Amino acid sequence: MLISTTINDALIQLGVINPIDEATPQDHAFGLRTLNRIVDSYNTQNLLITYLQDKVMPTPVAGWGNAVTIGTGKDIDTAAPIETQAAFFRQGSTDYALTVMTFNEWVNIPDKTTIQIPSKYYIQYTDDNDSKIYFDTVPQSDLVLHLLAKMPYTGVNSVGNDYLPTDDIAWNFGFEKMLMLRLAAELAPSYEIQASPVLLSLAEEAENNVKTRNYQPKTLSTSSGLSSIYSSYRRRF
Repeated sequence: MLISTTINDALIQLGVINPIDEATPQDHAFGLRTLNRIVDSYNTQNLLITYLQDKVMPTPVAGWGNAVTIGTGKDIDTAAPIETQAAFFRQGSTDYALTVMTFNEWVNIPDKTTIQIPSKYYIQYTDDNDSKIYFDTVPQSDLVLHLLAKMPYTGVNSVGNDYLPTDDIAWNFGFEKMLMLRLAAELAPSYEIQASPVLLSLAEEAENNVKTRNYQPKTLSTSSGLSSIYSSYRRRF
């Protein structure tokens, strides 16, 4: 969803614009600044605002190995995800899905030097917010790694630029509604509008729902590998 859509919907809630209208560039800019302040406030409450991204991982400068580190200044020099939900390699126009393995499964692979299209991976999250990804084989040089990644929203994207209202953000479950309603409540005084009790109640309800979901233990019955990843992530935060 475009960030501008979240801002528009917040202004529609307040009656500033009609549902068929588009906010002005000035309204979008102010709304985004206010949204970023709201996100910053949530982050200080240990409520991390996240979004999902198909994150493309370029081939490391030194070439693929059967284990590479993702992070700023690392083998794959880019912001590391805080959680990975799926992965695949793309070769031209063909995708090859990767299934999760445990670290013990990786250790027990007798020959890790074979160069081909991997079929399994394991991700280890380190204390310095980097990620190390292990493959069952060494990836071919013509492969591009894609991760369905959960990324933190901090107002700055993975390449260090400020987000724009026209940027498309796939907010994690429940976050878009919470942020839209909270943004409407925050913007109301600036437009000399009294936020209604209904709006404030809906914003509080959406926030409580997200917090309840956010603080539930993260478990996954279908994969012991992913379960260990979730457990590692919970210990870090």
